[in-house]
Amino acid sequence: MNLRLTSSALALAAMTAPAFADVTSEQVWQSWVDYYQSLGYTVTEGKRDKAGDTLTLSDIAISGGVPDSQVSFSIPQVTLSDSGDGKVKTVFADQMTGEAQGTDPDGESYSLPFTVDMPGNVIVTSGAPEDMTHEFDYPTMDFTLTTIKSGDKETPLPIKVGVADSTGTFHIVAGSPAKYDYAMKSGAITFSGDVSSEEGGTVKFEGSLSDLETTGEMAVPDGTKIEEDMNAALKAGLAMSGVLKSGALVANFDFAGTDENEQPTSGAGKYDGKGFELSYALSQDGMAYQAGSDAGSFELTSSDMPFPINYAIESGSFDMQLPVMQSDEAQPFKFAYSLAGLTLGDAIWNLFDAQGQLPRDPASLDIDVTGQIKVTKDIFDPASMAPAADEAPEDGSEDMDAAEASPQPFEPVEVAINQFALNALGAKVNAEGTLKAPESGDMTTPVGEVNASYEGVNGLIDKLGAMGLIPEDQIMGVRMMMAMFAKPVAEGEDKLETRLEFKEDGSIFANGQQIK
Repeated sequence: MNLRLTSSALALAAMTAPAFADVTSEQVWQSWVDYYQSLGYTVTEGKRDKAGDTLTLSDIAISGGVPDSQVSFSIPQVTLSDSGDGKVKTVFADQMTGEAQGTDPDGESYSLPFTVDMPGNVIVTSGAPEDMTHEFDYPTMDFTLTTIKSGDKETPLPIKVGVADSTGTFHIVAGSPAKYDYAMKSGAITFSGDVSSEEGGTVKFEGSLSDLETTGEMAVPDGTKIEEDMNAALKAGLAMSGVLKSGALVANFDFAGTDENEQPTSGAGKYDGKGFELSYALSQDGMAYQAGSDAGSFELTSSDMPFPINYAIESGSFDMQLPVMQSDEAQPFKFAYSLAGLTLGDAIWNLFDAQGQLPRDPASLDIDVTGQIKVTKDIFDPASMAPAADEAPEDGSEDMDAAEASPQPFEPVEVAINQFALNALGAKVNAEGTLKAPESGDMTTPVGEVNASYEGVNGLIDKLGAMGLIPEDQIMGVRMMMAMFAKPVAEGEDKLETRLEFKEDGSIFANGQQIK
């Protein structure tokens, strides 16, 4: 998780979500300031005027971040009007500007200016000081980049993102922690760009996204500084979660430039997806990321390739859940991945199977692993995650050895393979089992059992041998290796099975035969 981008995105989201408010315009403004300060940002105003029921704020500056990654916004004007019925109407200037700046991994400074256009924006806030609801309506939001400056060099970077018909609510309940929840829907989202490299290459792209929906909630304790110390904020009770859903995503791009031999090269690609859903959760109890996509297809053509690259999937998903706080007690984790209906274009198949000997049915993969792990370091504590000073190499070389010497943050103590299922090339492989660390050891000498079954594998080996993909002098070795670990389920059928047993003394048995 990129924490700097996350907090910066939260700051920008607040621009495109309602400013906090109360029953008067002054309380609206103060609540808005309090929110940004809770995220580690500073807010200054150039001028304040009150005329009747309207409070006008001018030349507002918002900035925050850490030394090597900062973001700032400049808002010419915000007007907040008391409606007389306990509600407040907030309107931002039609355009605001901002800049992201910092230092890249190579130590080079960079700055990236941008503009946000929001004509016709309006927020209506109701409620009490300790419980406010904000309803917002943004007919148009346009985010525009023009240039990027790296070191002393400025390069054009024309990128534009347009968001239409955004409506939703933002709700805040004061206290410690302060609690926020939001919901937003948007219409069509379009994006385009024309990016050039220093070497003269260009990449042009455009696309659209439909029916975007996002919901989420966050609890922020008093005094926490998310940007500066995420670990301390989590220990104090910071918690956040959210869901992002989308309809169809369509994107096209083309590129031109030169290859490593200084020869001209060009190409084009496109992606067509039917929808996706992303969700996340983060607190001291752990972090979780889930993603799922509907059907999608991709195609790429290039002057460097004699044929187009294309593939498609019916669906895919990803699920990762991990603990984040150090504990002497083991904590649960999960990793799951699924890919269904993977197909490749005939041009790819023909590279190694021009005669069509292999089945080209859609392939699939399902992995579901859970277990228990010990966390030896707080994952979001930079001090504990950095290699110790005495581990750093003396010659100034890469600190690979130091990183390897530093204890890893996770120590698995139990791994359960709930499902491993691969279906491809006419063969199927399934496996399941559980492995645990012994009482006086670790997972380098696990104890447990893994069972696997195979169908169509011998037939696949025969075809690969006939096609020359497995050299003839190696086929016998492949079959002997299979025989060591797998035995036939029934005579005359291409079905095999394996039972691997891991013993307390470190020995391993395959189908009752000791192999270690």
